[in-house]
Amino acid sequence: MRELDTEKPRRRTRAYGVLLAAGVAVVSLVLVVVTYEPKKAVSSPPPAKAAIVPPIADAKSEAEIIFRGKSYPLLKRTVVLPFKGEILSIDVKEGQNMNEGDLLASYKLDREAMMHVHAVLYPEMVLNLKKAAFDQKTTLEKMKTVDVKIKQIEIERTQKELADLRELFAKQMSQEEAVKNKERQLEVFKKELQGIEDAIKQTEKGLEKTNEDLRFYEAKRKRDVDLLEWQTKRSYSDSKLPMDSAFLKAPIGGQVIWIAPELRVNSEPAAGFPSFTIAPMGSVVVRCKVHELDLVKLNPGDRGTVVFDAIPQKKYPCTVSRIPWISRNPALEVPADYDIECDLDNPDGLIKDGLTCNVRVSITQ
Repeated sequence: MRELDTEKPRRRTRAYGVLLAAGVAVVSLVLVVVTYEPKKAVSSPPPAKAAIVPPIADAKSEAEIIFRGKSYPLLKRTVVLPFKGEILSIDVKEGQNMNEGDLLASYKLDREAMMHVHAVLYPEMVLNLKKAAFDQKTTLEKMKTVDVKIKQIEIERTQKELADLRELFAKQMSQEEAVKNKERQLEVFKKELQGIEDAIKQTEKGLEKTNEDLRFYEAKRKRDVDLLEWQTKRSYSDSKLPMDSAFLKAPIGGQVIWIAPELRVNSEPAAGFPSFTIAPMGSVVVRCKVHELDLVKLNPGDRGTVVFDAIPQKKYPCTVSRIPWISRNPALEVPADYDIECDLDNPDGLIKDGLTCNVRVSITQ
């Protein structure tokens, strides 16, 4: 029987084991190389982060601060309707340039306003005093030229008659009682003349007092008429102009920056109705909200530039003109904000009331 050879399979198995062990070693080495992280060089610790500055100042430049603001006219004048009336014409448009005294609108006074006009032009007190002064002058003239003359004639006649009676009585051709009656009559006439002269003096004093009161109320009437003419923007000495006509005129030179939307021809606004706003727009002011940390860096006269959101292509030079001492929010729980003002010219007339803008102000370091 043939003998089996077992040595050869045993050697093959050992070879497979060696190869498998070698493969595992290679794989382990590859994993070690892949997962191995070399040590980093020891370096100094990174610098501490700078403190966070509130986004108040311009982070790009320590010599410049940026604010948000809005434009306002340096001066505004609102024109109100002093009396109720019907609008006859509106003679301007928004944006139109005006000179002081230029016509804005015309209107017709209503009946209540006309009663006020009549009361001012023809005050009852002045009319009564004029009538009283005329009556006193007439009475005084009558007493001086008529009553006094009549009494003087009566006295002269009575004195002559009394002299004749006394002469007759001396010749015993007249009775004593007739002489006494004539003397009593003469005394009565003299007392009446004295009463007339006293009445003249009293009337003269009354006339002087009436004239004094008349001068006072005529001066008051003149002031009232001046006020009325200022309110209605017309003269009442012009007889060609209807008495119920009145006007609105520009109180200052500038632009018509606002006309009330309700103001229309044939409308009848009430007394005190705001109708127009006039403002000179050659120069404007920009008001900005400024944090307290930035406020202390500013001084009046600091210069800067303004760029409006609606006019980004233009830069307007400005000057800080006002730095207030009172904050907008005085509460203790929040930081203080202030409203500063910057003046700038508006030569091209593009800047309107209420435009938002950025203001860059250069500060001295």
